[in-house]
Amino acid sequence: MQGVFGNPRWLAAMAGGLMAAVLSLWAMRGLPLGFAAFWLTPLPLFAAGLGFGPGAVAGAAGIAAVIHAAVAGSLPMLVFLAAFAVPTVLIVVTGFRGGRIEPGLPLAILGLWPAVVILGAAVGFSGAPGGLDGVLRQAVAQGVQRMGGNASALPVGDLARVMAAAMGFWAAVSLSVNGSAAQSALTRWGLALAPTPRWSEVRLPGWYPPLTGAAALAWLLVGGEGDAVSLSILLVLLLPVFLQGIAAVHRRSAGRPGRAFMLGVFYTGLVILSVPAAIAVTAFGFYEQWGRRTSPPGGTT
Repeated sequence: MQGVFGNPRWLAAMAGGLMAAVLSLWAMRGLPLGFAAFWLTPLPLFAAGLGFGPGAVAGAAGIAAVIHAAVAGSLPMLVFLAAFAVPTVLIVVTGFRGGRIEPGLPLAILGLWPAVVILGAAVGFSGAPGGLDGVLRQAVAQGVQRMGGNASALPVGDLARVMAAAMGFWAAVSLSVNGSAAQSALTRWGLALAPTPRWSEVRLPGWYPPLTGAAALAWLLVGGEGDAVSLSILLVLLLPVFLQGIAAVHRRSAGRPGRAFMLGVFYTGLVILSVPAAIAVTAFGFYEQWGRRTSPPGGTT
């Protein structure tokens, strides 16, 4: 036992796993500020991994999963694993390369993992009435009713079609924000294993954009009005390209006069114009992947 408690990696794994389990179970029990606690769940996992290596994050994820199973049961454990634990481990393991962090493959995982989860859910609910589509429609209708709304007066079908993609989007946002926050804090404290990369220079692996084309073709061929699976998979696979477009905007605006104002207008446009702006930024991400031959020195963000 002395060897275990004298090993910083094991201590980091135990602390990270315990904190992640507390945050996740706090939310699952419906306690105050549970929504915030749930989306902060990956933070201690990333802190363990980015400060003490892939073994530490794997140990933290395993410890937290065991706590979930012992305290709450198998379903909460599966939710924790699918939403945060497995993608966090994959991001950390694939991110370290030769003593530095290469963000390209971790960025791709932000789209690949939600797609895998959606496919798994589609298989798991294949025996339910209407499959995953039917389950999502029922969940949306029940949610609207619990909030005092009239489900028949709302486009429940349209909401259900993008519900899985929306959950994948927020999970990816949580992973990226918590990972960046953990790396930033560890760097300030001198505990980071590798220097912080310039995320504005990130580029996806060359095989990733064609994968989104295959998903789009599958949606056009087999998707339909009631098909939430193929549309959700396409949308979550496009998310990393969208994030690459945002990174490119930061890179190209570096050093320009009025950069803060330009970025403020950009993000305001994303909020106000939402769908058209998201399409434009995603298209810009594709251009950055294929249209930019070299990577000139960019900004510091």
